[in-house]
Amino acid sequence: MKENGLIHLYMGNGKGKSTAAAGLTARMAGNGFRVLFVQFLKSMPTGEIKAFEQFDGLVSVFRPEMRHKAFLWNQTAEQKQETAADLRAGWLTAKERLQDADIRLFVFDELLDVLSMGILTESELRDALLRRHPGAEVVLTGRTAPENLLVLADYATRMDALKHPYEKGIGARRGVEF
Repeated sequence: MKENGLIHLYMGNGKGKSTAAAGLTARMAGNGFRVLFVQFLKSMPTGEIKAFEQFDGLVSVFRPEMRHKAFLWNQTAEQKQETAADLRAGWLTAKERLQDADIRLFVFDELLDVLSMGILTESELRDALLRRHPGAEVVLTGRTAPENLLVLADYATRMDALKHPYEKGIGARRGVEF
């Protein structure tokens, strides 16, 4: 009997959302399952992407092509519009893969933030999740999720920052934050 896939939400302002998604990716690949790991809003090299290469083709990584690599808050209004168009195109490409029954886990890292930016609608995300192949496990990460998505989810985990080195002026560190 084949298991039905479930929906996971990793949310909050704390560290660990992408790390948890990468950990589940490693667990699934370690058990021989194929994974599509989609990273929205990220363009710099990260340790998890390098580590996924060790899984002998079981983990595929897709990052929407973004014309502008700067953080959104450092972009001009025109650049933000272009970035939104790039992220939308990436979403449209990635959501089509939800029908690929050879892929067991789909990670949409930072997609909840793309949703909150209005680049896709809650109804189109919900529709894509409901139309995924039955065995598809799906992880969505980001700062927050709308109530209807929380109701649809099977797992919802909030990671809240109680303390973070950034508050002391310590920047992101290789191997820990990326």
